[in-house]
This record gives sequence, C-alpha cells and structure tokens, in this order.
Amino acid sequence: MKLKFKQQDFQTDAVNAVCTLFHGQQRGTSTFSMEQSGGQMELFASVGVSNALYISDADIIENMRAVQKQNALPLTADLQGRQFSIEMETGTGKTYVYTKTIFELHKEFGFTKFIIVVPSVAIREGVYKSFEITGEHFATLYDNVPCRNFIYNSTNLSDVRQFATSANIEIMIINIDAFRKAENIIHQQQDRLNGDAAIRFIQDTNPIVIIDEPQSVDNTQKAKDAIASLNPLCVFRYSATHREKVNLLYRLTPVDAYQMGLVKQICVSSNQVVGGFNRPYIRLLSVSNDNGFRARIELDIEGKDGKMSRKAVTVKPGADLFALSGNRELYEGYIPSLALTVPPKWSRLNSPIPKLCGFIKL
Repeated sequence: MKLKFKQQDFQTDAVNAVCTLFHGQQRGTSTFSMEQSGGQMELFASVGVSNALYISDADIIENMRAVQKQNALPLTADLQGRQFSIEMETGTGKTYVYTKTIFELHKEFGFTKFIIVVPSVAIREGVYKSFEITGEHFATLYDNVPCRNFIYNSTNLSDVRQFATSANIEIMIINIDAFRKAENIIHQQQDRLNGDAAIRFIQDTNPIVIIDEPQSVDNTQKAKDAIASLNPLCVFRYSATHREKVNLLYRLTPVDAYQMGLVKQICVSSNQVVGGFNRPYIRLLSVSNDNGFRARIELDIEGKDGKMSRKAVTVKPGADLFALSGNRELYEGYIPSLALTVPPKWSRLNSPIPKLCGFIKL
C-alpha cells in the first residue's frame, strides 16, 4: 500500500515563514579546505562544501519582523544566535513541515547541510522512519533532487566525512546525548579523519540545525553550548510546547487546530480537579528571620523525568520560583519579596501571609 500525502495550507504557511527569513539571499554554497599538514590526504577529499550566508543579520531581522507581523506574533529584534521558533500542535505534521522546509531552503537558496537534533534515541528512530516514508513523495515534489539522510553513528565516521564533502542535500539525525559531553567520540581526534575530530568537519559546513522538541533538547546550559558547538548558520526550534519561545515565526495553537478540523476535540487531561498542575500553586508554610528573612513554601515541581510533585522548599527574598519549579513557565516571573502590607486579594496563595512576606509576579 502506497501512502498519499496532501499538501495543506497551514503547513505551507509554516514552511514559508522560515524561507521568508532569507529573502535577498542569492543561491549558492561555499567551500573549505579539509587538508591538514602531515596527513595522508589520499584517503580524504581535500575540499568540503558548506552553507553560505550572503545577507546580513540586519536583513534577517527585517525579514523576521515582516513574518511576525504577517502572522500576528510579537515583534522581536534580537536574533539570539539566529534562533527561531515554530510552534505547531501535536499531530499536525511537524516532522513533515521541517522536512519540506529543508527541500525548499535548498531549492530557493542552495543550502545543503542540515542537522536534526532530537532528545532521545526513540524520537531519532521515528524521524528517520518518517524520512523513509516521505522519501518518494518529496522526490516527486522536488524533481528527484539528490538527498541523503542518515543517523549519526560514532562507529561509522565516514558518514561525517561524506556529510562534509558532498555537494548534495545532506541530513544528519543525531540525539543530543551523542555530542553534549566532551568525552563523546564526536569530539575526539580520529586517525580515520586524518587526525581531526568529527565535530570539526561538522562545524566547517556551517549547518542549519533543526531542533525537534527543544524543551527536551537544549533545556540546560551544557546542552545549549553543545548546540552552539555545531557552528550553526541558524537554528530552527519546532515544538507544540516551547519553554523558550525564541523569535517565534509561526504558531498553530490547539484552538487553531480544532477550528481547522485538524483535531476532533480539545481536552485537558488531569488526575485531579482541585489543586491541579495547570496553575501556579504557591502555599506559604512558615516565615522566619533567623540570619535574614526566609520562607518555607510549597510548589508544584517538575522532576527530570517530567513528573510533577508538590514539594516544600525554603526561599529567600529574590529567589527565582521558575528555576525552583524545574523551569515551569507557569512560575516565570514569580519571586518572594518583602512587603509591609499584603494586598487584600491574593488568589495565588492558599494561606494567610505574614506582614513582612509576600510574592510578586514581575
């Protein structure tokens, strides 16, 4: 049985939102030397092929703001390392959209090097399977343009060499744990790569990086540094539940998906009616002034496994409840502070507050 794919307007809009960023960019690539003195270059191509950017960051900002205005999104002016977010509700074809975006970016601007970073091996395998399923479909849409996708494997570094030297579309699928730590093989010098580390070959290609589920990929500083170590030309972040909405270009919310008939209904799943985890819960337990003001409060905290639990923590004035809650957006901006009086209506707290302690949301 052969699957048929229907091109939908909302998916085309998401693709166009990304491509519009590069308006004014001429089509082309760049090359770099892979030669190292003293090496035996007969085993390696001496020239690598990289993405090239011919427009300025100022041009990209202008294009970005035009896209944001068209899609009724907040206007931003800081590229933050050329990072951009695309928000799409689960089940609306996020993987299909960024796959089509890859082909469009190649068709319009000549970009050839792409890396898809995923949070886990399971998602990595799912993305690879998606490329298999949609391969014939995209080959038909884009005139059988040569394209190779592969899963990064530290035991097969020849894939990395081909990624660097090929002039065709190259798509590497890699999970964050494969290059987040200094001891990962990707960072180690290899005789098979003429004494270089695989990461250098990747860096020189100036790849376009696509992050699938960024809230689970670059949720620590070490992970953010790992993404930056790829030397990306730009980073596109695709998710339904962004923790950080960096330069949002396109948004398809659950309500949008419902109104467009993409989902049958919208439901909120919860194992309790009162005290659920979809609101910022803060309960004051006690206050002390031993060696400075401290408060004992109760929060809903997200663990590393993604599970929520209600826990008591001790805070000082100025503490960041967002960080204490496991980086839950619901608590963003909430800090404990000193106050001589307490507002008469304080609906976010479940118990009375002493006169010298309160919470404000910045």
